[in-house]
Amino acid sequence: MRCFNCGAELSEVSFCTNCKSDVSLYKKIVYMSNRLYNDGLERARVRDLSGAVKSLRQSLKLNKENTDARNLLGLIYFEMGETAQALGEWVISANFRETENMAGEYIGMIQENQAEFDVFKKSARDFNRALEMCRQGNKDLAMISLKKIVKSNSRYIKASQLLALLYMDKNQYDEAERELSHALSIDKTNTLSLKYMQKIHENAEAAENDARGGFFRKDETPIRKIVDNELIIQPANVHEPRNGSFGTIFNILIGLILGLAVMYFLVLPARVTSVREETRADIEELQSNLDKRNADYDALQHDLDEVNAERLRLLDSLDGYVGESGTLADIDKLIDAANLYITGGDVALVGEDLWEIYASLDPEEMSDSCRALFESLRSSVSPYLADITSGYAYGSYNISDYEKSAVLFEKAFFYNNENNEALYFAAVSYQNIGDNDKAKEIYQYIVENYPGTYIESMSSQALEQLNGVNG
Repeated sequence: MRCFNCGAELSEVSFCTNCKSDVSLYKKIVYMSNRLYNDGLERARVRDLSGAVKSLRQSLKLNKENTDARNLLGLIYFEMGETAQALGEWVISANFRETENMAGEYIGMIQENQAEFDVFKKSARDFNRALEMCRQGNKDLAMISLKKIVKSNSRYIKASQLLALLYMDKNQYDEAERELSHALSIDKTNTLSLKYMQKIHENAEAAENDARGGFFRKDETPIRKIVDNELIIQPANVHEPRNGSFGTIFNILIGLILGLAVMYFLVLPARVTSVREETRADIEELQSNLDKRNADYDALQHDLDEVNAERLRLLDSLDGYVGESGTLADIDKLIDAANLYITGGDVALVGEDLWEIYASLDPEEMSDSCRALFESLRSSVSPYLADITSGYAYGSYNISDYEKSAVLFEKAFFYNNENNEALYFAAVSYQNIGDNDKAKEIYQYIVENYPGTYIESMSSQALEQLNGVNG
C-alpha cells in the first residue's frame, strides 16, 4: 500500500514515514475496499453474479483505484454478456494503472478475437432492435431475433430474460422456464430471473388446480372418524380449532422485538458508519488537491517575473483584437483572464474563463493576436488543470453523476488534446443522460481522428447501437 500524498510505501504505523501524513483513516478505507472485493470474489465463485456486482461497486465507491475489483467487475459483466460495460471498466482500470494490469490483456484479447467481438456487437445491436419491436407490438419478429441472439451469444442474460417473457406472454411456460433456468445457471441470484420463474410456477399451479376441478377438488372429500363409538362426518373445509393461539401471538411479538433490535443495533450504525466513511474520503481527496495546489503555487510564483515581462506585449495584442472582433463580451473575458493570470490569480478561474470563451467562440474565428493570447494562456494553465479536471471527471463518472462528468471530460480534453479517453467518456456520459445527438457527434469525431485504436472500436460499436435504436 502506498501513501495517498507522496506515493511512498506505507509501513505498519499510522503515519507515512516519508511525508508524515496521517494515513490511519486511509488504511481503513483501503482495507474495507479490499474486504468488499474479497466478498465479491467469493460470490462470483459460487455464481452469485448480481451479489458480486453490488459488492464490487461498493468497493469501488470506497477506492476507485482498486484495479483488482474493477477488473473483476469487468469480467463479471463480460460473463453476463455485457461486453460494452466490461470494456468500459477495463479502460478505466488501465487509465489508473498502465503497467502490471490484467485490464490491458483483457482488452487486447477481445481485439485479437475480432470475429467474437463482432458477434458481441451484433448481439447488442440485435437486442436493441428486438426490444424496439416489442414496444411496437411485433412480438413474433422479436422472438425470432432473440432466439438467434441466444444461440450465438448464450451468455447474454438480458436476451434470455426477454425471450422468456415473450414465451410467458404466449403461455409457453415450459420454454420460458428453460430460458430462465439457463440464465440462472449463469447468475443464480438475478432478481428479474427469479421473479419471472416465480410467476411461471404460480401460473402453472393455477392451471393445475383448474384441471383438477376448480373449487370441488379431490382433496376436499369429507373426513370420516369414530368418536365414542359414533360415526362423525366432518366437511373438508371445516377444521378443528387448535390450541396455542396465545403462544403464537407471543412468538410473533418476540420476533418483532428482535427484528427492531437488530435494525437499531446493527443495520443503522453500519449505515451511519458507511456515510461517515464516504464523507471522510471526500475530505481526504479535497485535502490532497489543496496540497498539490499549494505545491504548484511556488512554481507559478517563479514564473511570474517572465509573465510580467510579456504583459505589455499581451496588452498590445488585446487592444488590436478589440478593434477587429464583433464579440466584445468574449474579448473582455479574455482580457480579464489574462490580467488574472498575470497578477497571480487563481489558475482554475483562468481556465474556467478560457473554457467559456472556447464554448461560445471558435478560436479559428479570432484574430491572430487574440488567438495567440488565447493559446498562450491555455498552454500556461493546462499542465496544472488537465490532470485535476480529469480526476474530477472520473470521480463524477464513478458515482453516476453523468451530467457533471460529461462537461468535465470535455474540459479535460480541452486542456490536454492527447487525452482521447476523456473525449470517449464524455460521449458515454452524454449517452447516459439521454443526449444521443451530442454523444453521436463526439463518437463520430473519435472514429474520424483516432483510427486503429480501441477507443475508435468502442466508439464505432456505440454509434451502431445508437443508430440502431434511432432507426
